[in-house]
Amino acid sequence: MAKRLLGFTQSSFDPAARFRFIQLIPHLRQAGWEVAHRPNRPDRQWNSPLRPAVLRGLHYRAGRVLMRYNRGRDVSEAGQYDVVFVNRDLAGPGLTLEKRLHRNNPHFVYDFDDAIFVGPNEAAVAWMCKNAAWVTPGNEYLAAFARQHTDKMTIIPTIIDTDTYEPPASANGGPVRVGWSGSDQSIHATLVPNLEMLRELQTQVDFELVVITNTEPKLPVNGLRWRFIPWRADDERKLGTLLDIGIMPLKDDTFQRGKCALKILQYMAAGLPAVASPVGVNADVVLPERTGYLVRTKAEWHAALATLIRDAGLRARLGQAGRERCVAEYSVRRWLPTLLEIFTKVAR
Repeated sequence: MAKRLLGFTQSSFDPAARFRFIQLIPHLRQAGWEVAHRPNRPDRQWNSPLRPAVLRGLHYRAGRVLMRYNRGRDVSEAGQYDVVFVNRDLAGPGLTLEKRLHRNNPHFVYDFDDAIFVGPNEAAVAWMCKNAAWVTPGNEYLAAFARQHTDKMTIIPTIIDTDTYEPPASANGGPVRVGWSGSDQSIHATLVPNLEMLRELQTQVDFELVVITNTEPKLPVNGLRWRFIPWRADDERKLGTLLDIGIMPLKDDTFQRGKCALKILQYMAAGLPAVASPVGVNADVVLPERTGYLVRTKAEWHAALATLIRDAGLRARLGQAGRERCVAEYSVRRWLPTLLEIFTKVAR
């Protein structure tokens, strides 16, 4: 009889949900598991479309109540499954639903890929680590926190279904495209502080900045040549046709050190060279001058990007090496056996 797995995520489209669980569903089913997925309903990013402020606030609060009600029903069904997978949390702050899940089915895997323990959620994340049957943090920085509360743990990096990514375009026919891809929540903390640096670089070498995100941003810099591409999940596998170089700047703080380098891994899967800040796991993923460059200062950013912009052959070599590394170390095919082993171990 097939083992049954229930997965809880914050939505059906956020990166953690898609890369930590949803993309695995067909592979798990092929391996003989019966899999059900329960995102929050409404999803965690939902906002009321109503215009009057008072009605919008009431509508939003009603949506949150409905979300917790639906999650409560999900938790009540959790006892019917052999394993439950929890990404980040169940329905926001607090542990009421998490403790109910523990009573209904203690055979749950707790997964997180950001430093969600920084700030007011520390105690809740600690409780989940302590009480989960197994914990799967996304990198060593996150594991160091989990390790304070459990020894039942396996680091599972964010992984890419590399078989679905298209090879890079053979010729662009225009300016070299330096691309940043990410959410409209992260753009202000990561890309915006580097816009002036990129504008200055454009006075030295010809390139186009491409920004791929949810909604068109208003970038606070004059004189920068850039283009917006609306984010679509189906386009992620086509990054190699949309960009020539991928960048992932980060600020070295307690939260961003917990990032799992998803952008870099997507660039690598698409056969693109990556230029990134050596913050957190970025420093492990990028092999300097082999798959991309790790840079801190404005001068280092300028030098790395200018070198790649001017040398198409170098971009191709680093991009190919990056893809090979992604397939070998950060792909679904590499990590699926480990995940299957964990789920089998946790199952009743």
